[in-house]
Amino acid sequence: MHPTEENLQELCKPAVLQKLLKIESLPLLWLVLRGLVLLSERPETAKGIRDLLPDVLGTLWFAKMSLALMATKIFRNVMTHVGKREARPIVVELAEKLLPLFSHVSSEVQEGSILLFKDVMEAVVWWQKRHMKKIVRRGLLPLLFQMSNETPSVAEASREALICCAKFLKWKELKRQAKRKGKMEIKECLLRQDRDTVNEYLWLSLPYLKDSQASLRYEAVEFIGLALQHSGDQSWGKLNVICSALQPLRDDAHPAVRSVATGVVQRCKRQQAEPPQRRLIGMCCWPC
Repeated sequence: MHPTEENLQELCKPAVLQKLLKIESLPLLWLVLRGLVLLSERPETAKGIRDLLPDVLGTLWFAKMSLALMATKIFRNVMTHVGKREARPIVVELAEKLLPLFSHVSSEVQEGSILLFKDVMEAVVWWQKRHMKKIVRRGLLPLLFQMSNETPSVAEASREALICCAKFLKWKELKRQAKRKGKMEIKECLLRQDRDTVNEYLWLSLPYLKDSQASLRYEAVEFIGLALQHSGDQSWGKLNVICSALQPLRDDAHPAVRSVATGVVQRCKRQQAEPPQRRLIGMCCWPC
């Protein structure tokens, strides 16, 4: 239906839309979200649907490209027309649900979710910062990897969001390196953390080894190599898991990925072959 003034006013019935958003039917949800996108594009109707934002948030678990894209558009439109303060009651939950969308198969969803994540950080108030900081820290590594995305707009959105994260966390060195686009320096910056954080980053990087983009696979392998040097836990089991995850990339179609993966695998195997006492001495000599 063509979005005329009359049918837009007819569509803007929050109570009805709220009920429809709770029905687990993909075709119906598509229609409702499409209507909400139209309403959110106009300042006068965006105000009428702001109370529906928690229900729109509930649709993100479907992870369908069309639904996720429309949901992120609705949030951004409402926050633009009505103000970021309208999203404050749900910003922490929204930020958490946006993280998986950074690696969505659709570059449009990736870009939309990353830009919305940036908006969400700017909407946080003081009493939400403690919980939000944990989520922002979890977003640092995905944003770093997405700076190498083959879609330029996604790469630039990731860099801008990483700068915003650094401001939020009051991390001056990270902010400086993100502005300079120094990827290796950003990696080193993230790894100058405590042992538990480095290990968490290490495990978070593993899914990117299977990414469809060679540039992201390369960044993940390189990061894993650096993380192994900074990590205090060099147990045989951990090295075996990393080695097994990297092994397929030794035959990767991209020569740069093959080369860096082979180097890290060989290093893991050498460390596995060392006696535990010698491995411990080697750990103490690694840079931190």
